[in-house]
Amino acid sequence: MTFTPVQKVSAYESIVGQVEGAVASGELKPGDRLPSERQLMADFSVSRATVREALRVLQSNDIIESRPGDPRGPVVMPYSPRVLEKEMSRLAHLESISRVELLQFRLLLEGHSCMLAALHRSEEDLALIEQAASGLEEIADVEGSPFGQHVDSFHASIRRASGNTLIEVCGNVVGGIMADLVDRRLSADLDRRSRLRQSARDAALLVDAIRKQDSKAAATIAVNNIYRYYADDLDAAEKEALAAFVDLP
Repeated sequence: MTFTPVQKVSAYESIVGQVEGAVASGELKPGDRLPSERQLMADFSVSRATVREALRVLQSNDIIESRPGDPRGPVVMPYSPRVLEKEMSRLAHLESISRVELLQFRLLLEGHSCMLAALHRSEEDLALIEQAASGLEEIADVEGSPFGQHVDSFHASIRRASGNTLIEVCGNVVGGIMADLVDRRLSADLDRRSRLRQSARDAALLVDAIRKQDSKAAATIAVNNIYRYYADDLDAAEKEALAAFVDLP
């Protein structure tokens, strides 16, 4: 067994950890208030500066709302999708998360977001999706364009139309990471313009399925399009790991 050095935890980080743990366990609930700064100083045996730094971090993480000098103490906030987005972003950027795991998660998310969008989209949602798709056609012939960002914007419009906040939040995190992979993939492509035009055509087919509210077709088209884009770069093991997600012949 190999041991690693113990990391020193500062006093404010210890306070943050205890408060976050109490919120996670339900000991502290939305609307509850922490003690005043003075009482927190006494409870944790720390300085006012340490307490304020801990409160600053907790507020930036959307755990509490704190107003300096408020005698009632900071209030515990309701759970926010922004908290999930931050945690998802940290997880997705870990080096232990492989490309194929990101692709699996993306295929799962985008397939279901397209299915739900086809079922639940409004006319306003559809107009935004069509606008984002037309942007892909326009940018396809622009040399050096950040195509990954445009693709992510297109899928983000579909995720919004899905009506599922969790899918939207998680998809936005993974989609942002995959946008970088899209551009890296294009930088090594010998026929970049052809690939971009194909992506624009694929997006048009997906929009048509969502317009017709054909949920099964929308999900299938989305998953197959994403897989096809990366297929040339995948090794045999990665293709096998993704096989269950796709319906390609």
